[in-house]
Order: sequence, then structure tokens, then C-alpha cells
Amino acid sequence: MKKTLFLASLCLATAGWAIELSPASLSAETPLVVQEPAGGAREPLRSTTPPQIELLNPGAEPRQELRLKPAINVTETAVMTLKMDMKMSFGARSLPVVKVPASVFTMEIKVTKIDANGDIHSEFAYTNADLVGDTANFPAPVLDSLRSSIKSTIGIKGSFITDNRGSYKGGGIIVPEGTETKAKQMLQQMSKSLEQLSTPLPAEAVGKGAKWRVISGSDFTGLNVNNIATYELTDLQDGTVDLNVSIEQQANPQNVTSPQLPAGSTLTLKSLVSRGRGSVAWRLDRLMPFRSTASVSSNSEMSVKNAGSSQESTITTKMDMEMTLESK
Repeated sequence: MKKTLFLASLCLATAGWAIELSPASLSAETPLVVQEPAGGAREPLRSTTPPQIELLNPGAEPRQELRLKPAINVTETAVMTLKMDMKMSFGARSLPVVKVPASVFTMEIKVTKIDANGDIHSEFAYTNADLVGDTANFPAPVLDSLRSSIKSTIGIKGSFITDNRGSYKGGGIIVPEGTETKAKQMLQQMSKSLEQLSTPLPAEAVGKGAKWRVISGSDFTGLNVNNIATYELTDLQDGTVDLNVSIEQQANPQNVTSPQLPAGSTLTLKSLVSRGRGSVAWRLDRLMPFRSTASVSSNSEMSVKNAGSSQESTITTKMDMEMTLESK
């Protein structure tokens, strides 16, 4: 299912926002020096661990091989809406539940070439992005920062390659000149997440009721994360597939790099577990699903130690996120 693990990665990316919402002792302003590229620069998207695809059940007869055959030079427009609620505590201190305003991203994708072996070359561009809904109770400084970063993604372009079974094979992304630091950080996470946009399909012929599992590793916001997605083919007719998917993500204890931290401070992940479910309706002659939904719940525990101090503060976070995606 496209975008489902992307949603989960954005859930992990909010670790930076969490630090911004923390007490003043954890969010001292520290200048961050970033070297600007000379003009718009294309950066390669870093690869994650190649996915392992295991067919669990081939499903009922009749069966067929699921292969993508999108049309060349046809532009698809996808609109993705993300909603998130976040609850945090710092040691014994609990903060009220934060309802983050919904983020809406519009992206255009066009297939530019299909190789003889079936590899699909595509270009994409973010054409619109903003926060929507009630923002009255959200902290104004964080709201302004988040909106600025989200809107700065408008105009970002790139390309990627998948095989005809939906597995990501590579790509690049263009960073516009003058892009602000926080937008670059969000862009880096989104670019890594492109590898999670794909829905790897099994090599074998499958029918209704088929199940397969995709295991992969990824790197989001400085975290090494293990991903398991289990797909079920609920319907297959006239070139359209309906899928259900369950998601699991887990990260082992590790140090976390975050530009929101004051210089000399350290952030350590103690535990992180995410689980979610989703569904998708997808035509095999299109690169994107025409509709998909997903919900993900994530629980994490981190410790923060300020520079020059031996005192350690514990941060626990629970995030619930929902996503809808529609394309045409």
C-alpha cells in the first residue's frame, strides 16, 4: 500500500516537533549553520534495506501476476491529508493532548519512461501544502514554524524509479536555492520516505484472499527503524486491486540526532513501537492508488541530557495519526 509507511515515517519525524513543544530547558535557541547549495541541487535519495517479500498465501483461483503498467506522460495528482494527536509527558509532568492541525500536501506525478525490463521512471513535484482546520489552541510559535516548513515544500521536485512490482530502485530530489533549514530537514525525511511510497507486489500469481509480508529497514529522523507490512488482497477485478494492510514498526535503543537540541545535549531513544492498519483501492494502470486510508499509533520513550549536566529527563510520547490519500 502506497503512503502507509510514509505516514508512519512522518509520525517518527514529529520527534523534532516534540522537542519544540518541550519545556524551555530543553528548547533553548541554538543557531544551526547549514551550507546552502549553489542553486537548486539534486541530492540522491539514500537507499534503505531492500525489502524482503514473502508470500504467505497465494489466495483463491483464478490467480494472476500483479504488475504495474502505467501510461507514459500522464500526470496524476495526489492529495494527502495527515491528522495527528500527540500526548507527551516529561518525567512526572504530563502535558495536555495536542491536536496538531491537519497537513494537506498536493503532489503531481508523471511517468516519463518505462524500460524494456518494466522499470518505471517517474517525476514528481509538490504543488501545494498547508495546514487546515482549527488552529486556535495550538502554540503560536510552533504553529508558525510548522506552517512555514510545510509551505516551503511547495515547488520541490524530484524523480524516482520502481520496478513493475512496485519496489523502489532509486531516485533524486531537487532542493531549491534558499530553502530554510527546517524545510530542508522535513524534505530530507520526505525524500527518505519515497522509498516507502512503493507497495512491493509478490512475484507469484495471486488471487482473492492472498497475503504477503514485506520486511524492510529504514532510517527516519536519525532513527534506524524495522518495518513489517502485511498485505491482504481483498478483491481483484478489471485491473483494480483492493488491499488491506497492517503495519508494525519497531526501533531498538539508540542515540538520536536532532537539530532542535541545544548544542552539547544528547537525545537517546529507549523504545519505539508503532502499529497501524489501512486499505487501498488501486488500478494497476496507474502509479498511485486512487484512494487509500491509514491510521497509525506510535508510543516512544526518550531521554534527554542537557550539556554539562548529569541529570536525565525522560520524555514519553503517544501519537495517533490518520491519513487519507486521493488521486486522479
